[in-house]
Amino acid sequence: MKAPALLFATAMLAMSVQSAFADTPINVANQGIKKTAQFKNWKNYLDTPTKVGTLSRGLFCSGAIDMAYTTAYNTYFVSRVNKVFKEKSEALGYPKYDAGDSAFGDAASTGADFRIGFSLMALNDTVCVNGKDVSGTGKVKLKVELFSSKLQKVVYSRTVEGTMTAEDKIKEELFNDTMIGNAMDAMFADPKYVDAFRDAPPAVAESPADLIVVKNGYKPKDSVTQDAKGVLSAVVTIEAGNATGSGFYIGRDGYVITNQHVVGEAKYVKVKMVGGYAVAGEVIRRDPARDVALIKTDIQPPTAMFVRAAPAKVGEEVYAVGSPFGEQLSSTVTRGILSGERTLNEQKFMQSDVAINPGNSGGPLVDADGGLIAIADLKRANASGIGLFIPIAEVLEKLGLNLQ
Repeated sequence: MKAPALLFATAMLAMSVQSAFADTPINVANQGIKKTAQFKNWKNYLDTPTKVGTLSRGLFCSGAIDMAYTTAYNTYFVSRVNKVFKEKSEALGYPKYDAGDSAFGDAASTGADFRIGFSLMALNDTVCVNGKDVSGTGKVKLKVELFSSKLQKVVYSRTVEGTMTAEDKIKEELFNDTMIGNAMDAMFADPKYVDAFRDAPPAVAESPADLIVVKNGYKPKDSVTQDAKGVLSAVVTIEAGNATGSGFYIGRDGYVITNQHVVGEAKYVKVKMVGGYAVAGEVIRRDPARDVALIKTDIQPPTAMFVRAAPAKVGEEVYAVGSPFGEQLSSTVTRGILSGERTLNEQKFMQSDVAINPGNSGGPLVDADGGLIAIADLKRANASGIGLFIPIAEVLEKLGLNLQ
C-alpha cells in the first residue's frame, strides 16, 4: 500500500523537522471502526488582516517585515487543514468519506457519522522565503470539535497545538502541512477522540430477515371527526438535509416509519414531533423498491399508531395526516374516501381522493376511528383527487416488523 504523500514527505525530512509534541496517533486499522467523519466547518478567530509573525526574503534572509494573515491566506490555510485531516485520517485507518470534498460544501449534508470543525485560535511564524521554499519556525493553535449527526451535538472538543522547525529550505505547503499535522497528532492520539468512533450502534436487527417485534398502539378514544389528537400525537415531521416529509411512530420503542424517498441517502435525520420538539433518528432499514424506510430514535414516543387488523373497504371514509410543504403546516388532517385498490408495476396501492401534497409523503392514512391502514406515497401529477398509498401490511413486511 502506497503511503500518503504527506506522511512520506514528513518522514524524509525527519532530520530537519522538530515537533513540540510527542503524541503518537492511535492507528485504528483492523479495529472494526466503520464510522466516518467529514470536515465541514471552519472558524477563524483572528482578525483579517492581522500580524502573525515576521517574514524575510532571499538567500540571506534579509529585510524582515511583518507577516499578515489575510482573507486570501485564510482560504489557503483552511484548504491545507482539510487536506491534512483527510490524509491523516486515512493513514490511521479511519473509513474514508467520499462525498462533499469541499470544506465549504452543503452544510445540510447528513451522510457522515460526524462533522468535524476546526477553529484557528492562534498562529505565529518566523520564516524566511526564497521563491516557493521556506525555512524557520511556526506554531499553530487549533480548536477541534466533533459533531455527532446521530446525537445532534458536539461529542468531543479539544484545543491542540503544533510547531514546525525547518533549518533547511522546504516547500511552503509541506511546512504548513507538517505544522498542522503536528497539532492534529494530539487529537488522533487522544483515546476520547478514538472512542467516539468506537461507540456501538443501536442494538437492532440489521436485516428484515431478523424480525423486530413492535407492540400495537391503543385505539384512540375518540373518532377522528370528534378529536384527532389521538392520531396527531404519533405523527412526526422528518427533515433529511433540505428535504422534508412525514412519518409516524410504530410501537413503543422509538421506531418511526416513513418513505425511502423522504430520507434519501441520509444516515441520520431529524424527527420533529407535535409542538416542535426534535430528536435525532438513525435510518436503520430501507426498501427502495417499495419506497419504505425505518428510523430509530432514542425516546419512548408519546403515542404509537394503532394498526387496524381488518382490511379496508372501498368507499369508506379515510383521513390523511402529515406535514404538507414542511413543518409550518404540520398536523394537517384531510378527509376523503378510499377510492380503490390498484396494482401498478406489480405493486399494490390503495387509491384515495384525500388531499395530499409534497411533505405528506410517509404520513399515515387512517380510518374514521384512527386505525392505520396505509402510508402516503404518491400523488398523480396533473390529476385531481388521485393519491396512492402503500398498504400497512406490506410496509410492516418489507421493513421486517412483527406487530403484536
